[in-house]
Amino acid sequence: MVHPSLHAKTQYFLAVGETLSFRKAARALGIAQPALSRSIRQLEEQLGFALFERSTRHVALTPAGEILYREGTEAMRRLAGAFSRAGAVAQGLRGTLMVGYSTFAATGPMSDIIIEFRKQYPEAQVALRLLASSEQSAALDEGTIDLGFMMSNVSAGLRQSIPISRERLIAIVPANHAWASERSITLRRLATAPIVIGTATRWRGFRTLVDDMTGAKGLKLNVVEEADDLPVLLQLVRSGLGCTILDVSFIPTLPPGIKPLEIRDARATLDIVLTWRADNLSPLTARFVEVAKRLVEGSEG
Repeated sequence: MVHPSLHAKTQYFLAVGETLSFRKAARALGIAQPALSRSIRQLEEQLGFALFERSTRHVALTPAGEILYREGTEAMRRLAGAFSRAGAVAQGLRGTLMVGYSTFAATGPMSDIIIEFRKQYPEAQVALRLLASSEQSAALDEGTIDLGFMMSNVSAGLRQSIPISRERLIAIVPANHAWASERSITLRRLATAPIVIGTATRWRGFRTLVDDMTGAKGLKLNVVEEADDLPVLLQLVRSGLGCTILDVSFIPTLPPGIKPLEIRDARATLDIVLTWRADNLSPLTARFVEVAKRLVEGSEG
């Protein structure tokens, strides 16, 4: 004969405690009344105290039974909630995603993707970390982020990615610069000007992109100053220390005192991809990727 587990006996007890009727509880549980009565007696023997006061016409909880019923009901409610939340995590409906993003990704469709993801999966959370593309690569390998919005020329290794945006490169000059009245310049002219640009460590992907573009024309930029973050870089341009290169998506966010110029012969583009490790695709990560795919494909259409 198979004896019910302590968990099953507790459920039987709670059913009787709710109805105060062995007959009604047995019917609700779908078991025979004698089997239910036997399980309750076994539970009382295991606990070492009575849970019910029984008579031929009346069933009532003992003081100890009342405490067990009240706290047991709450415990079962919490356990059911835990099962539900765990199932939601297993299905990719709940949890927290750690998402890295670079300065160059912030002005693209990244925010639209995150907003749409939160609409579709309101129980999921997205934690954002501002990291250079090279830093995201390391964080993906270490497992400290789940996904990264990074430059495509930095995404490699055991990773998969989808394209998010492609932007052409532009020059940024002080508003009082001799070129400010023009609409465009060439790379050769730009190479004659002092240049301020991101550091070779944190802006490694961007510096590689720019160096390859100018190097293909036999040119080298005259870098006079470097900065780690964009606000400092733009302030250096505004103060007249030099010109810089960014992508066209930054134009709406540029502060006063500087002006964007088209680079007529700039063939390189700044490509942002959403990247994740191919060997670490959780259900929640997969759902985020699907939202990004649909949104990007929709915008292209």
